[in-house]
Amino acid sequence: MRIYKKYVIATVFATSLSFTSCENFLDINQDPNNPSTSTPALTLPAGFGELGYVLGNQFQFLGNYFAQHWTQAGAANQYCDLELYQMTSSDYDDRVWGELYAGALNDFKYVADQGNENNNPNYAAIGEIMQVYTLQVITDAWGDVPFTSALQSLTNLTPEYQSQEEIYTGLITMLDAAIAKIDDDATVAGKDDIIFGGDMGLWRKFANTLKLKLYLRQAYVKPQVAEAGIKAMYAANAQFLEMGETAAVAFVDQTQNRNPFFQTQVTFRGGVDVVASNTALELLQSTNDARIDKFYAPAQAGTNQGKFAGIDQGVECTPARQGLQATNYSKPGPAVASANSAVPLISAAESYFLQAEAVARGWGSGATAASLYEQGIRASFDYLGESAADATALLQKPGVAYAGGAVEAQVNQIITQKWLSFNGTQGFEAWTEYRRTGYPNFIQASAASNLEAGELPKRIIYPNTEATRNQNYPGLKEIDVPVWWDVKD
Repeated sequence: MRIYKKYVIATVFATSLSFTSCENFLDINQDPNNPSTSTPALTLPAGFGELGYVLGNQFQFLGNYFAQHWTQAGAANQYCDLELYQMTSSDYDDRVWGELYAGALNDFKYVADQGNENNNPNYAAIGEIMQVYTLQVITDAWGDVPFTSALQSLTNLTPEYQSQEEIYTGLITMLDAAIAKIDDDATVAGKDDIIFGGDMGLWRKFANTLKLKLYLRQAYVKPQVAEAGIKAMYAANAQFLEMGETAAVAFVDQTQNRNPFFQTQVTFRGGVDVVASNTALELLQSTNDARIDKFYAPAQAGTNQGKFAGIDQGVECTPARQGLQATNYSKPGPAVASANSAVPLISAAESYFLQAEAVARGWGSGATAASLYEQGIRASFDYLGESAADATALLQKPGVAYAGGAVEAQVNQIITQKWLSFNGTQGFEAWTEYRRTGYPNFIQASAASNLEAGELPKRIIYPNTEATRNQNYPGLKEIDVPVWWDVKD
């Protein structure tokens, strides 16, 4: 397995996290890393650290619960609000909103600005590419959000909200401009670029893969735009992330540098909350999928000891809860529940599944959808350290072997395997792709749901600070209100 990542410098990462952990009311126009006294070499890894912390902690819990990879154990109720689909404006308030806007996004903007001002096109390109990535995460979580006016410092303390449709159009324009700046003859010091070690060819692949994702997110809401954009990429011979080229933020077993899920759930909570959801576990068991021992750990005690066992989604947050102990069921496995587990930004598996969908829709060319789908599964096995032989065996199983057929049938199969590959590691993206496509089509609402029958979460609620401090706040959007691209029945 070859993952392109470098370790976050502990002091830089600790500094970046300390600001958002201690401040109660971070304004998106305040940069907690003080970029006016920083340098791109320090600020770039800090931005990666901020982003990796959100994706690996708050959004990891939310995404894996909503995507039904994980569920709440009965010995505690720490995450029952996620099972109840009962979100308030304080749940993802100052800390997450601030870490993304005032932390990661402002850091990447500073790096880009410094690169442009000091004739360093590769710093500019990386900073701009990562602004696009971060803004897509933000808008996919909240919908309409501050975009072009969000980072104007003291000139605009109440940034205007823009529609998600307008944001997506702008993100593609930004990404094209960033890609055009990449200079293969210039370098970025490897210690600064903790994702690809200064390899700008890999950054170009990352940007192309991100652009493909931006277009495919619009497959149901603006199919003509998605089709034209993707066909233009293939006509230009765009290259995408390949086997072993996963872009990930690495963590190590050091104070302030441990995997954020591990630090929150294992170190602080003692692992009493999160267990395997039967929604995902039973599918893995039905095909004898060898990845099960990376996604989950065998039960530690009780009648299930040494076995993989899950709990039905949300049942331990209902009045009929039985108090099922986490130790008697499978907890998240070493792919995420280790101090040094990485947090992927875009995985090689995701890249192949995106390409497979593009080809299945008739918008991509070259390799077949079947071969790209198979590569997606193989890349997932490779990332987890599972054998190629086990991947081959799985690909021969009924329900896993590529069936072809109508476009939606192919997309269903592709997204279902993408959803499995995201188990525990890319939870937010798993939930987001479910919202976009409705696949896997066997997901049912949590047993504890407070929403109307058949409804599942569609967005995150805007934070309190926006309601109280920004005169351009667009008003409350409930959790069951879909974002712009979520139009598929």
